[in-house]
This record gives sequence, structure tokens and C-alpha cells, in this order.
Amino acid sequence: MYGSSYFKELVALVTEAAEEKNIKILLSIVKNSESKMKIKSFIDNGMIQGAIVIGVKLDEPELEKMAEQGYNLIVFDYKNTINYKNVFLINSNNYEGGRLAARYLLQKGIKKIFHLEGTQDKLAGVERKDGFLDEIDGHGIIYKILLGNFQFQLGKNLLKDEIRKGNVPEGIFCANDEMALGCLEAIYEEKIEDKNIAVVGFDNTLISSLYRPKLTTIGYNSKKMSQKAIEIIEKMINKEDLEEFIYESEITLEKRDT
Repeated sequence: MYGSSYFKELVALVTEAAEEKNIKILLSIVKNSESKMKIKSFIDNGMIQGAIVIGVKLDEPELEKMAEQGYNLIVFDYKNTINYKNVFLINSNNYEGGRLAARYLLQKGIKKIFHLEGTQDKLAGVERKDGFLDEIDGHGIIYKILLGNFQFQLGKNLLKDEIRKGNVPEGIFCANDEMALGCLEAIYEEKIEDKNIAVVGFDNTLISSLYRPKLTTIGYNSKKMSQKAIEIIEKMINKEDLEEFIYESEITLEKRDT
């Protein structure tokens, strides 16, 4: 996850937005409790005045404890049940994105669909799958859920295994672009005509428009989300009152070759 195109692009955009506001950023990849405590210590000793957190799990007790203790937090893609005046959520409307992807495939008359879901402990993976399943409900769709964990190679291997078993879908919705590109690689290597399988990704990462064939994907305004993160953290640092505590980006369907 931490090496994915999504994270790289989002971190770059947040850094760019911070530079425009002359706000200094300390970038830290947090993978365990020890590194989380390190960030907490930076805030405690005044080295940093708040944290922008990307890539959290569905439940983060340490994060919520920091919220209770009054730390300034901007959190991307986290459950909106958390309710503190020092916590601001930035979400990408994952559920509606899943529904939009499903509608696109339904409109093409597709009846057999695979969904490659993301990790089951991340809000994005759960909500994208839920939206997809709710939208296809009642349409007589034959579907199969495959756990791709947001990984390119795993997505590729899962689809190759299904194709070799003779189980070829008419459409595929992947919970991120990397799994979708893995699927396109599998389709190519298994010598299936790519026009026979519609593939939809999620995140609209840069590589999705550079790959051939260009990937159809669900997109959102990650630049605006990044700018919002910096705008709010600046207000928090300046102890300004916030009028809102969640920002949910609009989602769009980027129709391309797949």
C-alpha cells in the first residue's frame, strides 16, 4: 500500500499544497505502533503542530486516542463516526464510486462481473465493494469477489487463475487502478481480446491514462482534497473555528479504452 501510485501521488499533492502556503511538512511512513508513538512525541515536544494521516485502517485506537487528547488531525478515508473538533475527515465518496462503476458495467449489458476488492480493513476497500454490490442487486448479475488487497501482482495472478479455469468474466471492477492494470496484464498474457472484457479501476492515478489500453476508472479531485487538507491544518494551527469537519470529494467516471 505504502508504495502504491495512489499514495505517491497524494503525498506529492499534499506537499505541493503545503509549499504554496509556506507550511513545512515532516513526511513519515507509519507502519507500526512504535512509529505512531514517534509522531505523537513530535507533536508533544512542539516539533510539529498537527498530522495529516493517509492510509489508516477501519479502526485505529491509537489515532482515536490522539483525537481524544486534542491533537490536530486531518485523516483521509476514515469512518465519519469519529466526532472531535480537532479532527477533520477527507473522504473520496468510495460508496458512490462503487455504484458508479457498477452502473457503467450494467449499462454495457454485462451479466458476469468480477470484483477485485481491496483490503478488508480499509474503508476504501469496504465501501467500494458495498456500493458495487448494492448497485448490481436485483439485476440478475453473476458475480465473483476476489480479494486483491489493492496489489497489482495479486490482481494479475487472481485473474489469470480464473481464466485458466475457463472462468472468463465479461466485466471487472477493481477497487484501485493497480489491480485493474494487473488484470489488463493478465488478459494480455492469456491472449484474451481486451475488447471482450470491460475493466474499471478506481483512483484515476496518472498511470491509468498512460497505460495502453487506457484504463476506464473512477476519479475524484485529489488536488482539491490535498489543498483542503492544508487549508484546514493551517486553520487548526491558527486556532480558527471550523465550520465543517468532513470534506467528501465528488467522483467521476473517466471513460477510456477499457
